[in-house]
Parts: sequence; structure tokens; C-alpha cells
Amino acid sequence: MLLPLIALVAAAQVPPRDATALTTDVQVRDICAALKGPGGEPSPGLARAQALSRTWQVRVPANGFGLGRYREAEQELELDGGRALRALDGALTLDLAGVDEVAFRASAAEAKQWAAAKQGGKLALTVYFRPSGERCAGHAAARIFRMEGSPLWWQLELDGGPAAAADEEGLPVDKPGTARGFRVDKVVLDSDLPRPDAGKDRLTAVQGALDRCAQSARRRGSLVVSFAVQDGHVRNPQVIMDAARDEDTARCVSQALSGAALADASASASRGTASLAIQ
Repeated sequence: MLLPLIALVAAAQVPPRDATALTTDVQVRDICAALKGPGGEPSPGLARAQALSRTWQVRVPANGFGLGRYREAEQELELDGGRALRALDGALTLDLAGVDEVAFRASAAEAKQWAAAKQGGKLALTVYFRPSGERCAGHAAARIFRMEGSPLWWQLELDGGPAAAADEEGLPVDKPGTARGFRVDKVVLDSDLPRPDAGKDRLTAVQGALDRCAQSARRRGSLVVSFAVQDGHVRNPQVIMDAARDEDTARCVSQALSGAALADASASASRGTASLAIQ
């Protein structure tokens, strides 16, 4: 079942192909009129069902969004969810679900580069979304609208080209061809004396299985696994800390570790913990 799941995840890592570009306040007026339902449809005849089912694409300029904190351990740059998204020269304010959970994959150098580009007006945010069933706020005569919606794709663009993306849940999307694996930071047994290598090589036998879990993970992050030790093997592994916030990956790691032979395990060991990181 693992390969079909990986294929499904990979197939989802692209922006919607059927999106309609939202480039004028007239289009926004028509959508808002359609959302009012019977009696509120504009003359072009955009129906409420059409407005709700269609995928819209809008470009938010550098001054219309904010960047948040940089999480160095996960190499993720957050979108500033506390700042409203403003597009179309301020005519449209977007309230999108989950905006405070969006992050983009970025090295420290890229995060600095994008922040500088944003200050120079060269960084933009393109959002793909569907309007919600709520009416638009604002004033049509003043050409000022506020619309709620559900995001389908987030994309940072530098000098007109894609720089990073996040999916409908705001999770960072890795660039095609990016290889990921699990780094073993520490494996400590309750019988251990302090050791300089922190037991990093104790899970060598299952490194391949762990790396396969990392390849299907939706985001990077660290995990801490607690387990019992029996006859030098891992028993009943349980993820007790999951910074990647990914239940499928946590389950995959538990399955990969179950029964694993521990290199250099003391015969008196009964419990242990492993600190891992998707990189």
C-alpha cells in the first residue's frame, strides 16, 4: 500500500490546472453578486454554484502579504497569518482558511533572499482558492471587497518564477527531485553510560526503511520514539514527540523500528529512546 500512497501524494504536489485568473475588481464584483444567491446575480449570469465550484487564482503583490518567522530546524519560512491578504490594488481582501498554518521550504539563505526581495517588491504570493458560501463584505460602488475562501495551493514567486509552494493544508511542498531521509541524532538505552556518539549507529539495520518513511512524509521535522528492548531488538516503539505533525509518518516509523536489531545494545537494557529528524 505504500507505493500507491506515495504516488498519490506526488500527484497532488502541483497547482490546480483549471484555475481562472482573478485580475480585475469587476470579476470580484460578479463573484460577490453571485454569492448573494437569487436576485443577486450579475448580468453576465455567473451562477452561485459556478462561483463556488470554480477554482480562482489571484496574485498578491509584495505589499499585500507578510512573511513570518523562520524555523531553522525544519527549514521552513512561515507566512504571516496575522496579516490580511490584499490584492488587486487593495480592492480585494482575502480571508482564507488556515492562513496562519502556511509555511514554505527554505534554507536560511533563501529566507534572507526572499525577505530582501519582498522589500524590493520582487516577491509575490499566488493563491489558488475556492470561495466559501459566505457573502462578500465591502462595498461594490467603492470597489472594495472582502471574501472568504478555502485555499488549494500557495506559491511564492520571485521575479515572476516559482520559488516555493505549500499545499491546501499549508504544508511545504518540496521541489521535484528533492531527496529526503531520516537522520538519527541519538539512540539512548537505560543501561548506557555517557558516550560521545550518542548511539547514532544503533539503527543502521533499518536506515533504508526509515528513509522510505521520510520520502512519503508531508513535511520535515523531528520525532522522538520510546521503545522497549528485548534480546537486543526494538519492541513496542511509540512516537512520543512529533514535530512534523504527520500521523502517517509516525506510524511508518513505528513499523520500521518494530523488531529492529540494535547495534551495540547492552544485555541489561530494557528501555530506550531514539531522536530522529527528517532532513
